Amino acid sequence: MTPKELRWSTAQTYEKNWWQNHVDSLQLEFYRFYAEEAIRELNDLIPIDQNTVVLEIGSGAAGILTFLPSAHRHAIDPLEDFYSTVTRFVQFRDKEVKYYTMKAEQLEFPDAAFDLIINDNVLDHCENPLRVLQEMRRVLKPNGVVYLRLVTFHLWGKLIRATLEKFQIDQGHPHTFTKKSITWAVNRSGFTVIRTSSAGYFRTWRNDLLSGTLKGFLKAALFATRDKTLYILKKLD
Repeated sequence: MTPKELRWSTAQTYEKNWWQNHVDSLQLEFYRFYAEEAIRELNDLIPIDQNTVVLEIGSGAAGILTFLPSAHRHAIDPLEDFYSTVTRFVQFRDKEVKYYTMKAEQLEFPDAAFDLIINDNVLDHCENPLRVLQEMRRVLKPNGVVYLRLVTFHLWGKLIRATLEKFQIDQGHPHTFTKKSITWAVNRSGFTVIRTSSAGYFRTWRNDLLSGTLKGFLKAALFATRDKTLYILKKLD
């Protein structure tokens, strides 16, 4: 196993343990909120209706597509063999969604299969983000859209994250992105950014500072502030 593969395997173990520890306490309705948010953001770009063919990468317990009005919904996650054994998750899911155990670096779908691809808070968990973006481009239809959301850091935040990564204090995120680095990766993979928006670093810093948790306070004190950033992508011609 290469160092990159080992690091990803460690992250997957961390992710599985996190979900196991939150099976009973997690309010899964956040998926509905995220779905409504996605519909609003995409409303003028792509109609999401019964005929929209949707792929969600890293769907977790249920996925945003649980609440999308489409008859053609596919969800992949490398931990799907685990999620599908948790009764609470399975009962929450829409039975019309097709779930697969699959890595995003090797999508087992034909070229140009999907109108919409959702990748929400996933790319920094992957083994090879550039390969994931390339696979997303391959399976996206020529006029399709990618809904890509992830946390980005400024340069100081990335330095702090690199320190945490060196000592594996944060085991769940093998990769750290700045806005510059994610833009480079997106362009390198054959996409163009047609819209972007973010919550802003200050809002997140303030939330961390007032969170009442030691972890939140330390992130605020170190100014290792993340910014939840949305990129809507289309293929380059």
